[in-house]
Amino acid sequence: MILKRTSREYQKKWLRENKNLKILDLGCSLNNYWSEANHFADLDDFSQEFGNLNLKFTQIKRNQELPFKDKEFDYVILSHVLEHVPNLLEFVSEIERISKAGYIELPTKLNDNLVFGCDEDDVGHKWWFEFDDVKNQLLYSEKVDVLEKFVTVGQIWKFQKFFEDSLLLQIYWEEKINLARGQSFKFDKKIYFLSLVRKYFSKKFRNFLSRKKNS
Repeated sequence: MILKRTSREYQKKWLRENKNLKILDLGCSLNNYWSEANHFADLDDFSQEFGNLNLKFTQIKRNQELPFKDKEFDYVILSHVLEHVPNLLEFVSEIERISKAGYIELPTKLNDNLVFGCDEDDVGHKWWFEFDDVKNQLLYSEKVDVLEKFVTVGQIWKFQKFFEDSLLLQIYWEEKINLARGQSFKFDKKIYFLSLVRKYFSKKFRNFLSRKKNS
């Protein structure tokens, strides 16, 4: 069993060098699918769009077994998928059943507390994830809102190239995803963005008055 940190760029390069593999991009969407994959699957029906590109597509159903054979794939891509899945343990077990290895990309807890638009009841983020480098475990816990969100998805993608380690978890696995429950968090009072702005400008103003007084 292997579970370790990696990077999207390294995994894409490795897949391009191993074109004989059967690769599934699960939760692909139309805008962010991996061109290195040769089979695609999503809850939404994109069969016509992928068919027009001569690519294989399978529509999957929520809360049901995946319609694939045991170890049908050499590699499965889960890019920003697990945080949405309500039945997490069952879903991960299905991923282990259908594939020999794969790549998992997840938002960090910080990322999840900055970006708005990911809290819809049915498809929103449900879990926090962190990686235990000592035990080589992917830890999950219920998502908690600590900050009032003020960054768009488009903006966070621009930040990621500068703060990738702070905003993304990128994991490679073989044989089994070593998933374990992590520490649960409770937070009584959410921190609001406007209050942070007020405190920032209040401090700036006090510093300005202090400089004026001493000049």
